[in-house]
Amino acid sequence: MNCSRAPHTPPDRGYPVRVPRIRAATIDEHKSLTRSALLGAARDLIDTEGSADIPLGDVAFLAGVGRTTLYDYFTDRDDLIASLVEEELPNVIESIISAVSTDLPPVEQLAELAVRTVEFVADDRVFGVILHREVGRMGPDAQERIRQAHSSLATELTALHMRGVREGLLRPMPPRVAGRLIGDTLMAGARLLIDGAASRREAAEHVRAFLLGGLGYVP
Repeated sequence: MNCSRAPHTPPDRGYPVRVPRIRAATIDEHKSLTRSALLGAARDLIDTEGSADIPLGDVAFLAGVGRTTLYDYFTDRDDLIASLVEEELPNVIESIISAVSTDLPPVEQLAELAVRTVEFVADDRVFGVILHREVGRMGPDAQERIRQAHSSLATELTALHMRGVREGLLRPMPPRVAGRLIGDTLMAGARLLIDGAASRREAAEHVRAFLLGGLGYVP
């Protein structure tokens, strides 16, 4: 009697099943490719499912490795998702910041950066899910790692606010308070788009008006 188990096959949820063969010349390269394959599989599943509550067995299968191999790289689902954010989000944030012209006055830079951030979070299904729906349900360590992954955005927004204050255009307030209020406004604007409560134009206009008006912008 054959007692061997059939390989794990995830149920058909509508996503394409791709099982890549991971080939590498060295052990280090193999580990790097395997880790990248697992992160890529996690991103694909989150994108398809619209949720970060993804079965780790499915992640391993789509990456072309055994489930036990996944635990050589990530301790649990929180670690996997936090690692995905750490891998991708800092470069995305850098690109968003770089796209805003430094020739603009600080208040205009602040508004432009805010709108671009709102549109990114709303447009990127994976990060929209993680940042809006899942991060609050994750453990404190994963939450802190995700916060650190986009800390450069908060730093840039706060710096622009402080420049506006020095020029007498924005209301003075402690940087930590300004940073929190700006961040909350951006997340609310992204939620408007995600929920279909506003068009892109409407969300951009309202975020801009509320953010700069609330901070005391003087036209």
